[in-house]
Amino acid sequence: MRYWFRAVIRNSFFQVGFGLLIVVIVGGIVLQSFETGEITEGETPFWWAIVTMTTVGYGDFVPKSPQGRVFAVFVMFAGISLVSLLTASISSIFVAKKIREGKGLEKVDIKSHIVFCGWNRNGEQILDSIQYLAGDEKPDIVLINDLNEDDINSLKNKFRDLKIHYVAGDFTNERILERASLRSADTVVIIPNQTDSAVTSPDEKTIFATLTIKSIDPKIRVIAYLNERENLKHIRRANVDEVVLSDDFGAFMVASHVVNPGVPQTLNSLVNNRSKNRFLRVNIPHEFVGKSYDDLFTWFRDKKHWVLIGVFSKDESLGIGEILSADSSALDAFIERKLKEGGISLQEESKVRTVINPSGEYVIQANERAIVIP
Repeated sequence: MRYWFRAVIRNSFFQVGFGLLIVVIVGGIVLQSFETGEITEGETPFWWAIVTMTTVGYGDFVPKSPQGRVFAVFVMFAGISLVSLLTASISSIFVAKKIREGKGLEKVDIKSHIVFCGWNRNGEQILDSIQYLAGDEKPDIVLINDLNEDDINSLKNKFRDLKIHYVAGDFTNERILERASLRSADTVVIIPNQTDSAVTSPDEKTIFATLTIKSIDPKIRVIAYLNERENLKHIRRANVDEVVLSDDFGAFMVASHVVNPGVPQTLNSLVNNRSKNRFLRVNIPHEFVGKSYDDLFTWFRDKKHWVLIGVFSKDESLGIGEILSADSSALDAFIERKLKEGGISLQEESKVRTVINPSGEYVIQANERAIVIP
């Protein structure tokens, strides 16, 4: 309580405001004593003091005695000075807040946004894809990294269709994540942070960040980008929702160029965010729930001229990685080995269940959505 009182007393905004209040009260009382017999009913000297100090000057009351007029001059100069200081204090608060926001030191108060943790050479490509795929929508994106202010301003100018916010600091720190309004975020994207020279393995920081985020709110959707496949089982145990491996797609494309020419070119068109024939995720009309895959396929082909590739749904069931402990114990190794022998791998775990080109009799479920090629 004592600390709070001292902080209030030392606040410049409070000091100036209190000074204005004192001048109004003293000015009203003194003027009333000087203008005895001159103040008629309905004329309030306190109102006069406020009008005079703010240089409004309605003229509804004017001091008539010499001492009253001399004192009025004092009130005028005191009022102009204090009002100017009050305006300057208010302006400095907003300017300081704007400067702190530019440096990433202020809390971002938004909802349903994307938190983008880390930064590397792929960061701009990801933002460009999000901007293009979002269409007319302008999603809010909070960047958490160690870039300087000039680099952040450059990104804001380059991606004007994205509402980019910035929080400076370590994205494994709970305080920094809270500053990015993590609890109200829709999705968190974590990419290997190559701006931090103190980290020997970026994947370790990605795994630790996933653990921290899930400990704050397990329901937040986390998408992590890994460099090394050997770290996949560790991040699965951190309860990540989706994992992207840097070597998977590149290795497949190189091999396909060698043994299956034409396949990589087609795939590149399907995953290119600016291609007219890229994969799309669309809603399934309600009337097709409970009907066959063939019926839905025919409808997309005849009505939309689209090719239906498959369907997907979010799997809310408990994942295999969640039942394993956080350490690499002998029991965990035994369970993992037995699962692999049974054809189940931790690397195949996903919280989004996809069904690609099922049989024509496959029944469409209520929680499924379609993957199409326009």
